[in-house]
Amino acid sequence: MNINQEKRLGYSLIPDHVNPSPDYYCTWQTQLYATCDGKPQKQRAAMHEQALFDKEKPYGWAYFYESARQDLFLVMDDSWDVPPTGASEFYGSLVPDPEKFPSFTSPETVPQEAMKRLCDHVKSLGWKGLGGWICAQESPLYTGNLTKEEYWTKRLQWAAYAGMSYWKVDWGNRSQEYEFRRGLPQLARTYAPELIVENSMRKDVIPFSDVFRTYDVPAIMSIPMTLEKLRDLTDISSPLENFKGLINCEDEVYIAAAGGFTMGVMRHPYAGPFPDGRADMSFPDLHRRLKTKMTEVTRAAHWHRIAPAFGAEGSKMHFSQTRLTDTWKLKCREEEIESWWPSAMASRNYMQEDTLTVSACASLGRCMAPPTVVPDSDGLVPFTVASRNPNGAVSVATLGRTLGRTYKIPRCDVTLDTGNALTFGIFGQYRNLILHTELDLANCRIAAQDLAYETAYDITTYVNITGHTLIIPGTVIDAIGTMAQNDADTSEPGLILTIQQKENIA
Repeated sequence: MNINQEKRLGYSLIPDHVNPSPDYYCTWQTQLYATCDGKPQKQRAAMHEQALFDKEKPYGWAYFYESARQDLFLVMDDSWDVPPTGASEFYGSLVPDPEKFPSFTSPETVPQEAMKRLCDHVKSLGWKGLGGWICAQESPLYTGNLTKEEYWTKRLQWAAYAGMSYWKVDWGNRSQEYEFRRGLPQLARTYAPELIVENSMRKDVIPFSDVFRTYDVPAIMSIPMTLEKLRDLTDISSPLENFKGLINCEDEVYIAAAGGFTMGVMRHPYAGPFPDGRADMSFPDLHRRLKTKMTEVTRAAHWHRIAPAFGAEGSKMHFSQTRLTDTWKLKCREEEIESWWPSAMASRNYMQEDTLTVSACASLGRCMAPPTVVPDSDGLVPFTVASRNPNGAVSVATLGRTLGRTYKIPRCDVTLDTGNALTFGIFGQYRNLILHTELDLANCRIAAQDLAYETAYDITTYVNITGHTLIIPGTVIDAIGTMAQNDADTSEPGLILTIQQKENIA
């Protein structure tokens, strides 16, 4: 359907300030693309300044996400501080490698100065800040007589001087060590209080963490696997004072937006096959085509301006009793999934012969009841996520199903009890979205805007209002929620909707 242009309101519902959530674009899958699946050794060697700052494909990564850059950190992934040879003794050094970053280093340049030059240059391109992958161990080349605490104190001081924004603390000799995972964010509060430290692997450190990453999933089963990882966090207590306790859902940007989580974006705009013509199995074209869903990232980042990610408290994550099972029949493994995943999936009982099978709870409601969903004419329902933000905003997403060798979002009637909320983030596809509210809607205007677009529309005449119930047809969500994207972009809809009392409208 088309929305009458006379309904344009001439203003934006999206605030003009930077997203306060620590969302980021991470280079790891782009490293894979640039090396045509060169496996970890070549991927690590590809993390260098040419990759970031040269503008010729497959490089130019620092020029991605023009419309969302100010809301995202750019995180250099694995081995920015390791020579191209991959010499393992450099892991954990946090010294920008001079072979990889010759324009920012010299024999006379101390590490923190090289870091500062990198940070300043990335910020000059419009990014919110620069982050880096951190190997969870000390480099023996730089330890000397330092204690472990002194070693990390020194690097935190470097980060503070350089203005580095984010540490993605990943694998390494100490990655499973509780004291290390707990201690590093605490040390950062003293020596680099503006630095955000991301943990992973041990959920018991979430209360002492700024961010906890749910960790790797293959694109083809990312939705149910991410939801299962979230369900595993329902026993987590709220974060301690001075720690954010945020949960990072990696590239599931609409789960992050609708659920009040952060995102570590892996997708990139180099759609289609690798430079050598082979299929990019990390983002299969025959599935969700995530590399053609770039506008989703802008929408999620803009929603986080309105409803920022908020800290974990497992008891406030409410999962439905109903579970859904997704399947994918592999026909050509090398074109559909990275080579290391089948064995990893089999070890978790997610794979038998050539079929991937993953089950997850159908719905998640965070700080509110989960959505209620009526199956479509084929008896199918989507995965759904909803949350009530501490500031009162409510968000909801429908997420697609992977069945056989297809991906789709079943279009269903989805119902939410929204209390007195006035602001909504709506993501995905619907037959109807039904909002039961405590508000008197008789004298209200309903305004909506694509979260990647510049202006709002009055959609009051396009929705149905009965008493305290607001029904938004899925066709309206589609029309408004995809306004910003071009024909080549397959992003699923994402919009902000507000209920405005007419007496308060200028």
